[in-house]
Amino acid sequence: MSSIKSISDGLVLDAEQEAWLQGWLSKFGAWVYSGRLEKRQSSIIAEFMATVEKRDYPEREMCNDDDGMLITKVVDKIYHIDRIAFTLLLLRYAFVSSDRAIARYYYGIAQPRQMLRRNRTLEYRKPSMATCRREVKEIIRSAEYLIYPHLYNAFKIRDNEWKKKNNSKNVLTSLSQ
Repeated sequence: MSSIKSISDGLVLDAEQEAWLQGWLSKFGAWVYSGRLEKRQSSIIAEFMATVEKRDYPEREMCNDDDGMLITKVVDKIYHIDRIAFTLLLLRYAFVSSDRAIARYYYGIAQPRQMLRRNRTLEYRKPSMATCRREVKEIIRSAEYLIYPHLYNAFKIRDNEWKKKNNSKNVLTSLSQ
C-alpha cells in the first residue's frame, strides 16, 4: 500500500479547494501529455511519460509553460514522498484514466500483504479489486491534499512577485513625469 495515504489520514479539501486544484491539475495533465515538458526540464515526469503509450484525446485545455513548470516543481515533491501516488496522479490527470483503469493498474502492482478478513482474522493475501479501488481513491485524495497548500502558495508568491515587478515599473515611470 502507498505510504502517502497514512500521511494525510482523514484530512480532506473542501469543495472549493478541490475544484481549484483539480482544474489546475487537469490543465497541467493536458500540458504534460502534449509533450511540452522536455526531458531537461523535469526528468521525473518526462521519464514516466516515455514509458507509457500515448492515446488520442480530444483537445483539452492546457496551462501555459510558466504555470506548467510551476506545477511541475510542486508535483515533483510527491514523487519524492511516494512514487505510487505520483504515478496514480499522472494516470488521472495526464492520461485521463478512469478510476477503474487506475485501480486495475494498482491491482497489477499490488503485493500480497497481511489483511484483515471479515471474520477478523489476519491473512497474507493480495488485495481485491474493490480494495484497490478504495485505496486508489484515498491515495489520490491524500496526494491532492498534500499538493494543494504548496501549489496555492506557489501561485500566490508568483503573483505577488509579478505585482511588485509591475508596481516598481509604475513607480519609476511616475517619478520620471
